[in-house]
Amino acid sequence: MSVLDSIPHAIADGPRERRLGIRWWLLAVAVVVVLLAGYLIAAGLIALVMATADGAQFNPVVVLLGALPGWLALHQTALKITGAPLSVLPLLPTALVMLLIAIASAWVARRSRLRRPDQAWPLITAMGLVHAFVGAGIGVVLGGPVHAIPVDAFVSCGLTATTASAAGVANRCGLIYLVWERVEAEVWSGMRLGLLALAALVGAGGVVLLAGICLSGSAMVAAMASLGNTAGDAVGTTLASILYLPNAVLAGWSFAAGTGLSIGRLDVQPLHVVPGPVPDLPLLAVLPTHDSAAWWAIVLALPLVVGLLVGAACRRVPGSLARRLLAVGVAAVVAALGTLLLAYVAGGDLGNGPFGQVTLRPVALATATLCWVAIPAAAVTWLAGPDIDVPATEETAGPEADGEAPEGANADAADTADDAADSTADADGDHADPRPDAAFAEKEPDDSEPAIPQARMAADAEPPVRKVSEIDPTEFDGDLSGDDRR
Repeated sequence: MSVLDSIPHAIADGPRERRLGIRWWLLAVAVVVVLLAGYLIAAGLIALVMATADGAQFNPVVVLLGALPGWLALHQTALKITGAPLSVLPLLPTALVMLLIAIASAWVARRSRLRRPDQAWPLITAMGLVHAFVGAGIGVVLGGPVHAIPVDAFVSCGLTATTASAAGVANRCGLIYLVWERVEAEVWSGMRLGLLALAALVGAGGVVLLAGICLSGSAMVAAMASLGNTAGDAVGTTLASILYLPNAVLAGWSFAAGTGLSIGRLDVQPLHVVPGPVPDLPLLAVLPTHDSAAWWAIVLALPLVVGLLVGAACRRVPGSLARRLLAVGVAAVVAALGTLLLAYVAGGDLGNGPFGQVTLRPVALATATLCWVAIPAAAVTWLAGPDIDVPATEETAGPEADGEAPEGANADAADTADDAADSTADADGDHADPRPDAAFAEKEPDDSEPAIPQARMAADAEPPVRKVSEIDPTEFDGDLSGDDRR
C-alpha cells in the first residue's frame, strides 16, 4: 500500500475541488466582464450622439435605458422602433463584441489550462447560453417605442457569443486539430485556401468602396450638409457611416460580383441601375442614382483576380491534378458559404417607408462567388500545372502529403518545460501530458512564434510510436499515476 492510499478521499480530493471552483469563478468573471463591456460600448455610442446632438439634453438615465436595445443591436437582434422594423444593423460594433468574447474565452482557457476539445465545450456552451438568456431577458423587459422579440434575441445573442467563444478557444483546445486529423490533406488545404479567398473578396469589396468614395466626395459632402450644419449633425452622420463600413464593404463585393444590391426601389448592378431614393447618409452617397456607365464593367475584373489568386495558391497542393481540383472546389464552397452568411447578416429591413428592405441577394451572391472562385482557379490549376517549387517527394507521398498541422498542433520543448515548471509549483499537482497524443494542445495561443508547418509525410517517417490509451479525464486535474509522472 502506498502512502497516498491511506489519505482519506475528502482530503485527497480537496485540491481538485478547489481547482474546479477557481475555474468556474474565472468563467463567471469573464462572462460578466464581456456583458458589461458590450453594455458600456452601447451606452458610450448613445452618449456620444446625445452629447453632440444640437438641442438635445444629456440624460444619464435615458442613456442607460437606451443601452439595453443598443446591446441587442450589437448582437444583431432585429428591433422595432415605433412599429417600424430595423434589422439592418452595423457590423463593426458586432465584430468588436465578438473579438472581446473570443479574447475572454481564450483567457479562461489559458488560465484554466484547458487543452482538449471535451474541455472546451462547457466554456463555449456557458458563454453562449448566458448571452442568449440575457438577450431574451432584455427582450422581455423592453417596452415603449423600442422593443424586440425575445425568441429572436435569444437566438441571435446566443449564436453570436457561441461563434466568438469557439473561435477564441479553437486553437488552444485542439478544435482546429480535431478537424485537421479527420479530413484528407487536399480538403484541409482547400479549407485554408477558402479562407484566403474570403479575405481576398473582402479586400476586393474594400477597393470598390474606396473607389466609390473617391468618385463621390462632393456628393457625400452635399449629403452631410443637407442634414444640418452643426457639429452634432456632422458627428452623428460620420459615426453612423463608420459603424456601417463593413456592411458597405460587403455591398462593394456584391457590386463587383455582378449580383448588385437593392435599397427599396433602388437597384444597383454594374450593368444596370434602377433609380430610387436612399436615406440621407453620407456613406450611401456613393450609390449611383442614374444610369450605369459602360466603364463600370471593369469592376468585374476584381472577382476574376480573386479566382486567379486562389488558383495560383492551389498549384502548391501536392499530389495529382484531381487532388488539386478537389482543393479548388473546397475553397470555392468555403468562400461561397462565408459570403452567404455575411450577406444575410448585412441586409434586412429599414422601416416601412420608401426604403423598405435592404438586401445583398445572399443566395445569388453566394452562387456568383462560387463561380468566380471555382472557374478561374480550376483553369489556372489545370493549365499551369503544379508549382515547380513543390518538392518531388510531396508529389508521390500520398494523399496526406499536404496535410500541414494547424498552429498549436505540436508543442516545442520550451513550452513543455514551462508547463512542467508551473505544474511543480501548483499544489494540486497539474502536469503537462508527456504523451504524443496531447502534444497538439501544449501550444500557448498567445505565443508570438510563427506556426511551424508539419507535414503528415514527416510524421509517417518517424519511428512507430506505441499506441496509447484514451486520455484519462482525471489527468486535467493532475491525478496521474506514478508511472505517468515519470
